[in-house]
Amino acid sequence: MNFDKFSKEYEKIHDRNIRIFGESSEYFTKYKVKILNYFYHKNKINKTIKLLDLGCGTGKIERYIFSYFPQIEVYGIDPSKESIKVASSTIKGKAIFSTCDGKNIPFDNNFFDAILFSCVLHHIPPTNRKQILDESYRILKENGYLFIFEHNPWNLLTRYVVKNCIFDVDTHLLNKKEAVALFQNSNFFIKETKYIVFFPKILKWFRKFERKLGQCPLGAQYFIAAQKINF
Repeated sequence: MNFDKFSKEYEKIHDRNIRIFGESSEYFTKYKVKILNYFYHKNKINKTIKLLDLGCGTGKIERYIFSYFPQIEVYGIDPSKESIKVASSTIKGKAIFSTCDGKNIPFDNNFFDAILFSCVLHHIPPTNRKQILDESYRILKENGYLFIFEHNPWNLLTRYVVKNCIFDVDTHLLNKKEAVALFQNSNFFIKETKYIVFFPKILKWFRKFERKLGQCPLGAQYFIAAQKINF
């Protein structure tokens, strides 16, 4: 999918596509940043990190991450030149954005403390996924983290949204078990996995229970934290 033609209207189109959930795309972006923040807090990890947002698009994560990680250094890469232009103009001076070819990651070995794939993996052709994960392993520092947020194909609402989303034409969803196997095949240690995003806005009063439902495979998405450990 060529995102260049959608970059200026991406958020409006996305909001329209997920309106069945009763929330804007902003809600889901903040949700993910809060999960990352909770992971670092729960595991007592230093939040002064260098992060790569791989497949950053128009820089939505960068709009909120500095509120929770004030000392973070953020880099964002994406194949879409127009999306990078939008990100650079929106997040002026706070993050470093650049384009990439979608296969090779243009950074040195052991460069990052963390890498984020925010609903990106399903856009990568299955035959290219191991290469991008091997590249991620290469540029991560030892004990660094690879964070994945992905759509859960077992959730019927998710399948409906993806089927009707212009951005997800010809994408290939993968379930949590498949994603874990991919990471392990690239030598990552799986630190945590859980399902997330269970309740639409109409049932928002139940969201306080979502942390207790992490192993229930009905969430709209899932989260994986994988770590680079040299045994």
